[in-house]
Parts: sequence; structure tokens; C-alpha cells
Amino acid sequence: MPANNHRKEYLSRRKLLALSGATGAAALAGCFGGDDDDASDIIPGQELDTVEVDYNENYEDEWDEAVPAGDVNPYNDQYLFNPYTPAWDSGDGGQEFTNEYLSVYNTETGEFVERIADGWDIDDDLTTTIDISDEYGWSNGDDITAHDFETEMRLAAYMEMGMQDFVDPDEGIYAEDDYTLVIEPRDEYTDLEEELWMNNWAETILQVNDEQYGTYIEQFEEAEDEDEMQSIREDVLNFEPSWDEALFSGPFVFVEANEQYADQVPNPEHPIAQDWEFYLRYGVYTDEEGAQAGEVDWVHNDPTIEDLPDIYDEPPVSFSGQSFAIIFGIEDEYIREYPEVRQAIAYAIDMENLVEVAAPGTPVDEYSTGIDYGYVENFVHEDVLDAMPNYAPQDTDMAAELLEDVGFENDGDEWLTPDGDTWTLNFPVGDWFETHSEVMSNNLAEFGIDMDYYVEEFPTWESETDANLDYDLTVHLNYGMARDYHPYADLDEEFNNPDRGLFTERTGIVDEEVEVPEVGNPDGDMVTFNIEEELEAIATAADEDELMEHSSNLAWVHNQLLPGVTVFPWSEHYFVNAEDWDFDLETDDWLTSNRIAHYLVENGLQPE
Repeated sequence: MPANNHRKEYLSRRKLLALSGATGAAALAGCFGGDDDDASDIIPGQELDTVEVDYNENYEDEWDEAVPAGDVNPYNDQYLFNPYTPAWDSGDGGQEFTNEYLSVYNTETGEFVERIADGWDIDDDLTTTIDISDEYGWSNGDDITAHDFETEMRLAAYMEMGMQDFVDPDEGIYAEDDYTLVIEPRDEYTDLEEELWMNNWAETILQVNDEQYGTYIEQFEEAEDEDEMQSIREDVLNFEPSWDEALFSGPFVFVEANEQYADQVPNPEHPIAQDWEFYLRYGVYTDEEGAQAGEVDWVHNDPTIEDLPDIYDEPPVSFSGQSFAIIFGIEDEYIREYPEVRQAIAYAIDMENLVEVAAPGTPVDEYSTGIDYGYVENFVHEDVLDAMPNYAPQDTDMAAELLEDVGFENDGDEWLTPDGDTWTLNFPVGDWFETHSEVMSNNLAEFGIDMDYYVEEFPTWESETDANLDYDLTVHLNYGMARDYHPYADLDEEFNNPDRGLFTERTGIVDEEVEVPEVGNPDGDMVTFNIEEELEAIATAADEDELMEHSSNLAWVHNQLLPGVTVFPWSEHYFVNAEDWDFDLETDDWLTSNRIAHYLVENGLQPE
């Protein structure tokens, strides 16, 4: 099941931090930093003018006002409009509304819905020719062309955050003419599994343009060594267009930002949005308080809000291809060396209750395969899934048995290590996940583990704690590869991520070659798998049977060795004001990674 590739994190988080400075910590998670410097002061030669947008200046008097709960106000450069800079916002208002996709993948129908793409052809050697629609324009009135998508895709690859593994950015991505884009795989990947190949480009989001970013492509082409490449990457990270200097390809464009609020109006150059007669106002009423007061028209990703007025209803919940997971560190020798200890921690946590408290209505991951629960059944044999231990229901008896098997001892109300010491676990978390982690810490403490549990502001946790692996366990999203909807993307990210990869030199919890019971039989003879060879086999599988076989192998390895615990698929949940607006709560148009933006493109929005 394919999907997009717009925020791949192949560039090490540590490398990004080194390039962008301490504030860069927030970039990878779509958080915000803040910088008062104008973009033209940062990059010599990049003189940006205010973009002229031909919009209805009487929109406040003539159009209806919709109020999202998110507070995406780019006033004073709190948010900036370069997807690689620390102050980029990857939420609805900053990313999804202002940038358009080549196509979006509907997880209900299993099909791509074309946006700027006007069809494509894939040859036997995977050479792909994409027709670009001539109906879309940038917010300044310029046409969107294949050259813009060439710049988007090549820049992502040069930044090591795109499809550089499978495509040579120097030669493999090019505009054949203004409305024809060609993508060619590297010679060694002409037999890549086709769905995985499509994952790398079909849901590209157009966040950069050739006019403002083309100069970086020229510099990368001329770079003579890796030092020069790194210097150019630093320039890209520090390029900081303000809201009124950026070009927008999506259905909305910012036209006002002040201390009180920010406004987005329909992009007059977008062939669908140009007919809308409503605008979005951010910052006056926000988040939970705004919803409880009945003043916002939709709230995203907070299913636990209480005391909501009756005006709100819930459309279908989509899953974004990323998992909420327990992440194990390497400082504790028992966690690092013994799968039984990792399994014991999982069994000691009541994950079913955790999900009920923190994400009601979301399914609990029964398998912990390392592949997102939302689509794992499409890639792993049913009998293999059925044979897997289910770590989700709390089972403290099993947890105790596993610890005792490796030499732990229960001394009344606490667990002692095989060396006779009190077993203390360092459990720091970012404040995004305070509710989730509190349930976990309480469970583990009740089980008898001494917990050093504390909550940090998310940017601090990410830049200091997570970046330095300063934890015995923690929690996070993006265990796997968000929004790629394919086992290779998930498993490759988990095993090879340069920050937290499970068998990298820095963070290895498992070896590249591992022994586990035979697939589908927990009591069977031990068999050996080479993880890299299995990953390569998934990537180049000739047919569905071969893909299922190797995906099942690595899913089984993950379940048995449990280098991380996937708890539940992250949901994209909305409360919407269905009393004042004509929302269709039944349509599957909600079920894409583009979320409410795709719903609006397909349905528009009218007052009741």
C-alpha cells in the first residue's frame, strides 16, 4: 500500500542539529522554533520580495469565516516556509493547506487520487513518466511546472531526505518539458518492488519551487566533495522565507499575520480552491479551550477532549502510517542484551488501558512487528501473525517469569538485577506524550521497577535527551517511516536509521544476523536471518508471494526480539462543527494523509 515520502529522515537528526544549531531540534517533528532574521539576511544572493497575491481583499466582509483550532500564526517569523528549516510547521495549516500534492493515497480505496499529476506511465525498468497538469499555479500567478517537481525531488535527495537510495539525483530526475517529469531508478534498482517504487514519488508534496530553490540544485551539481555538499545543506537549512515571501502551491495562502491572528484565503491560482467563498482565521480561539467554548470549527488530533458542546461530531478516523512506540535505550545492559527483559517490560504495561486513556477509539497493536498495525495484515501471512505473542494485554506473571529466567529476583516489592542491585530505569519523555507515559510509568512502578520518570518540553527532550540517547526507555512516534505504507520503509527505518537504528554501531540492540524460532512456531527450532539480506529481498521482491515471505520473516524477527514495542497506530482524529457547517461525516475523503485538506478539496465547505 503506497504513500508519500515528504518527510523522510535519512539525514541524521544529529547531523541536522549540527547544521542548524540547537533550535534545529524541532524541525524533524514539525515543531516550531522562532527566528526574527529575514531570509535575505541569512543567504547571500537570496533577495526575496513580498509576493503579490491577486486575492479578494474584501474577504472578511464577503466570505464566511472558519476557525481551525491550530494556532499557526507566522507573525514575526514564528513559523517559516522552508520545509527544511527548524521553524517549519508540518501540521494542517502550515503544510497541508498551503502545499499541493502530486497525488494523495486513499487508505480506504487503496488508490491514488491525482492532484497536480495528470497520469503517469511506468516502464518495465521502472522508468516513470509523469504528466503534470497545466491548471495549477503558484500563489503569485506563475504556472506550476515539471521543473518545480524536479527541484522538489532533487533537493530532497541531495538533503538525504528523499529517494536518493533508489535514484541518482544528478541524472535520475528531470523535466523533459514544462509538463513532463521523468524519474529513472539507479541501475541496481530497476527490479525494485513496484509499490515500494511508487512510494518514493507518487505522493510528493510540492513545498519548494524552482524560482527560489533552483540555485541550490545548481550548487549541489557543482559540489566536488562531501564537505561542499554539507555546506550547501547548511545553506538550505538556514534559508528562511517569511509568510509573505513564500510561494504556495496548495489550496490556501496566507494573506495576513499580526499579533492577534493570521488569515488564509483560498489560493486564487488553485483550480479548485479558487471557487471557495470561505477563509480561515488562526489564533483568536485555539486548541482545547476554543473547542470547549464552541468557538472553533475543527480540532485535529485530540480525541480525549472533554466537555465539548453538542455542535461537534466526528468524521472517519484515518491512520497516518506512523506508530506510537516504546523505544528502548542501550545504557541498561539488561535491556540491551536480553530480549526477555524487553518483553517483560512490554508485558508489565497495560497497553489496552493506555490506548483507552490516551487515544480512545484507536486499535491496539496486537503484534508489534515493526510494521504499522494499520496495514501489517496486507504484508504478513495470517498464520504468522496468529502465532505471535501479543504483548498488549498486561500479563505481570509472564513479565515476572521472563525476568527470573535471566537472573532477576523479586525482593518483596521491588526487582533486583542479577547483581543484586535495585533495578532503576531512566524514563524521560517529551511533553507531547505525558498522558501516555504516565500510564506506563505507573504500571512499571506497580510491577516493582524503580522508575526515574520525568517529562521535558518536547524540543528539549528531542535536542538533548533523544539526540544523546540519554534514556533506558522512552516513547515517540515515527517508529517506522511515517506515511509510506510499506514494510520496507518501516523496517529499513527501524534497523538503519542513523540515530536510533537497531543494529547501527551507535545504538545497536540486535545484530545484523540473528537467531529466532522458526517463523510461525515460537517453540520451533532456531533459524538464522540476515536482516540486511531480508530487507533487500523485500525491496526487490518479484511478486506478492515473495514480498509476503520476506516481510513475514522480518516481522517475526521483530516480534520475537522486540527491539521496540509498537503500541498503536497514530490516528488523525477530528472533531468538526457539524451544526454550523455542512460536513459530510461518512465520506472516505477523510482517509488520506492529506486529512482535512483533501476533504475540502473534494467537497468544499458551505455553511448549514
